[in-house]
Amino acid sequence: MAATAAWRRTRVTGYGVTGTVDLAVITCLWWGSLHRTPTRVVLVRDLNETKPYTLALATTDLTSTGEQIVARYASHWSIEQSIKDGKQLLGAGDAHNRLPAAVERTTPLGLANLTVLVLWYDQAGHPDTDLNSRRHQAPWYRRKRHASIEDMITAFRRARITDVTAAQDTPSLFTEPTPTSHATVA
Repeated sequence: MAATAAWRRTRVTGYGVTGTVDLAVITCLWWGSLHRTPTRVVLVRDLNETKPYTLALATTDLTSTGEQIVARYASHWSIEQSIKDGKQLLGAGDAHNRLPAAVERTTPLGLANLTVLVLWYDQAGHPDTDLNSRRHQAPWYRRKRHASIEDMITAFRRARITDVTAAQDTPSLFTEPTPTSHATVA
């Protein structure tokens, strides 16, 4: 398909960057999956790429331009990454619910917890310190520029453990203080 496509040079935006690529848009039928539903295949090729195409997208959207379809695809990455992080790192979706209302609430609550974590990190986290620590622990992350959800979870756990430990060391109003010296009274 890429060999016979009509390619044109255009600018597309993806992942916050606008760049020039070769683009081909082909309207066809994808018989095995969609039978008689018209489908558009959008092929993207980076200018310095030797492969026939870099990215292939299929859609039933026949009205958007190829550039819009590529931008829409790129904008979904952060959503997909959030769902993956919520499931793999926070356990969203692992509950064994059976009642319809519980099923409908569990995953959104898990993803809301992810939002709370990111907001907490924005207010209380230390990204520079965490990134330096991560780069030291994992040398393959030398070019890492942003804190990941895993880094945020680690920072939250560290802060929570520190807070709990500090709370245990704080004397309560209802406990006797422990004597600091063993001086005897004559």
